[in-house]
Amino acid sequence: MSKGKVRKIAIGEQGEAIFSDLTSYDFIYDVSLVKHPEYNIGDVVALPDGREFTFAKSNGAAALYASHGCEFTATGYTAITTFAVAAAIGDKEVTVPAAAHAALTEDELRGGYIIIFDGASDYYTTVRQIIGNDAAADGAAFKVYLDAKLTYAITAGTSKCETYQNPFAALTVAADASKPKAGVPASYVAADEYYFWVLTKGITWAAPQGTDSDNGGIARVWRHDGSLESLEVAYATTVPAGDTSQYAGFCIEGSPGGNGPLFMLQ
Repeated sequence: MSKGKVRKIAIGEQGEAIFSDLTSYDFIYDVSLVKHPEYNIGDVVALPDGREFTFAKSNGAAALYASHGCEFTATGYTAITTFAVAAAIGDKEVTVPAAAHAALTEDELRGGYIIIFDGASDYYTTVRQIIGNDAAADGAAFKVYLDAKLTYAITAGTSKCETYQNPFAALTVAADASKPKAGVPASYVAADEYYFWVLTKGITWAAPQGTDSDNGGIARVWRHDGSLESLEVAYATTVPAGDTSQYAGFCIEGSPGGNGPLFMLQ
């Protein structure tokens, strides 16, 4: 891959004449071992009817179904570690300190994220997307390039960071209730290492559970296998005082007690 920012491509922008015989969505349903030359993992295509698809890659031997949600499998790339190299306000590249990680190829983390902490509080936490990285040996320090400048300086020996690969670079078949779901594959994916598009927003069909109830429970949640369950069946409980039932999103990777969490706000 090469360096670059994740893109969102709107097909059929306002003011553009679209005719049925000129515009094809066929590429969204392609599944291939060869990456599409025009798209990188994490790129989004938005259709006029509101559906949004994200370019992704499969990870794991099991097939991904076109009627079930698929899962994120990433667990964080480097755990929280103290910076050894300082960076100034306005810089758009930082050196991630040596930490446990596999050998890293150039720009392998494109579309991933870096979280930077001031080392004393969470007041100045900086979140940036990674648009590229230098290659690095197993466990070695490496440089990452950011999608925007730093607005708070990094102090060597005090500031800390943790990094994440692009979450859409490793999706697998849904099977675990503790793993967040990414969306519904646009087409059947036979095995791992395949490039494909996953629907993350908009109208589709996903396998419902037979235990669904229509007694006022319109909301649905993912089950372990990527099928849909009604909210009142899944959450057979009341809302404690001080909490709300407003859905905010989900944790993609990590936990408050470990690396993360990396949170998806919806």
